[in-house]
Parts: sequence; C-alpha cells; structure tokens
Amino acid sequence: MMFTEARLLDCVSYGTQFGSEFNTRITELKSGAERRNAEWDLPLHRYAVQYQALTPELSRAVRDAHMACRGRLIGFRFKDWTDYQAEDEPLGMGTGVEQTLQLAKVYSFGTIDFTRKISKPVSGSVTVFANGIPSAVAVDYTTGLVTVTASPGDVLTWSGEFDVPVRFDADRLDVEPLARRQDGFILSSDADLTEIRL
Repeated sequence: MMFTEARLLDCVSYGTQFGSEFNTRITELKSGAERRNAEWDLPLHRYAVQYQALTPELSRAVRDAHMACRGRLIGFRFKDWTDYQAEDEPLGMGTGVEQTLQLAKVYSFGTIDFTRKISKPVSGSVTVFANGIPSAVAVDYTTGLVTVTASPGDVLTWSGEFDVPVRFDADRLDVEPLARRQDGFILSSDADLTEIRL
C-alpha cells in the first residue's frame, strides 16, 4: 500500500467534523432480545475537513497534496485535533533484555477497555518512561514500534503525539474562490478523509 509520511495541512476551519465508526451486526430474535456481533475489531476514523479563507499558498498545499496523492490512491498523515495526544499510556513491562513494543492508547469506560494501535507517532514527540523515569529508547516514527531495554518488572509507559493514517475519500477536489487580492484568490475547499489500516 502506497503511503507518504507527509502530513496534510492542519489549519482546519470550524465546521470540520471528526468521527469514528464501528461496524456492528445486530440480529433481533423472535423473543425481542437481540444478538450483537462486531464485524470489525477496529474502528475507522472519518473526517469531513473544511478549509476556509485559505491564502493562495495554503490552498496550493492542499491542491498539491491531492494531486501528488492522485486522489484516493496514496495515503498520508492527518492530525485529528480531537484526539492526538497520549499521556502516561501503558506500554509493557521491562524484561532485562531488549524488546520491541507497539505504541498504543487505551480508552476506558466503566469496567471495559479498548486498545488502539498507534502507528504514526509525531516525530520527536515520544517519551518512554520506566517506573516514571524517562528512558533511552529507539522509536520508529513510521510504525509506532519502540525498542527499549528496561530492568525486569519496570512499568513502561509513554507520552507523546500521534497522527492518523488516512487517504482522500474522493478523486475530485473542489476549490471555491471567496475574494481576490493582489497575489491571488482567497479560497475555500473541503476534503473528506478516511482512515486506512496499515
């Protein structure tokens, strides 16, 4: 699957929608009870991004991204302003030898948890802690894999920022001129994005 580590312009406008979607099959029984089965183990994040009153330079950045990615063909990074930070998230336990661990974020509600794999941490933002003390690690910012050596029993956690791997949801990109100035038009554009599973 083709993917570029570039991030789409993140100065989105008010009115942008950020959402996630599961796929659950519900069968209603004759008794009126129901059976629910998860068709997907993981959600898909979907975004309706609005760019309002962009300068010519910023508008070119959106247009260039759509052209270079050939519409829906190539994936890229996107900053979900509603969920882009991790704080003291569990990572694992030290074993005394080098180990490779996957960054993840846990969402809790009552007694249930959901663990989300973080595959696109933001370069330079990740700190791994062993028993609360920053630890030397190697982070692969293209996969979210962390290589760490910690003493047996050390509790490993991490903090940092992350992007979402997405693609354009349409092969067409429309741009609307709002006003004209000396160096070009002030432009508006909308772009729907869909998360891709890597």
